Amino acid sequence: MKAVKQKPEFTKQKPEFKALELSVSDDSKHGHTIYFKEHSIREQSADKPSGRTMFIVNVPPYVDEQSLKNAFSEAGKVLSASFALKPSLSDIKKVNKFVPDPNLPTFRVAYIVFSKVSELDKALKLTSLRPLNSETHQMKLGINKWIDEYNNSVYQPKALKQKIEEFMKQHDEETKEAEKKEKKLEEEDDEGWVTVTKRGKVQSFARSEKVENKIMAKEEKGKKRKELKNFYTFQIRESKMKHIVALRQKFEEDKKKIAQIKQSRRFKPF
Repeated sequence: MKAVKQKPEFTKQKPEFKALELSVSDDSKHGHTIYFKEHSIREQSADKPSGRTMFIVNVPPYVDEQSLKNAFSEAGKVLSASFALKPSLSDIKKVNKFVPDPNLPTFRVAYIVFSKVSELDKALKLTSLRPLNSETHQMKLGINKWIDEYNNSVYQPKALKQKIEEFMKQHDEETKEAEKKEKKLEEEDDEGWVTVTKRGKVQSFARSEKVENKIMAKEEKGKKRKELKNFYTFQIRESKMKHIVALRQKFEEDKKKIAQIKQSRRFKPF
């Protein structure tokens, strides 16, 4: 018998998290342990390029972008550092707001993008991290951090007005672009077909003051009808009994009417 050669099975091992301690400065006695590995998913993302992105969990709330770059600066040049409350598979469309959401004091996940693939490999082999603080950047902690966050959250009327105007200007431009796209879709193509969009629907009528008053009066009338009736159990029982008695009376009256109709229709020649 011929020997059958079996193909060797190759199993791709999933990268495991590596744990290192994150300290604020060289002389700090306590720190937080972070866990990191290469960020590898099927869906490719522009802000998280494959082969150059590191995924980190258990990041303390006081860590900012520059301090996280300082921690991994020994591996190479860090292009960007972003935070999120939970892992995201792909790019999330950020909603433009003139007042940003406040930072929640909770542990987060982070994504670090290096300039080269070799720098990510070097970062994954690190045995220790550099301090978060450096000569050019010092993090604010404790009450100083809270004061700074509060001051940044308070907007002056002039600055707030400027932000609102910029937000509305951008919103108007996006609306105009969307309308242009819809108009292009509604135009006939070479074969004479027209794409139906939301703009093709019948527009609602403009409410005048008289129509508005009628609608409000109708709503108030409907509310009065919906008042609680027969709230108690004995009231419900009595209303059911009255309803049954009324049905019986109507049944007897209908029987009499039918009997009278039958008598009137009988043929009586004499």
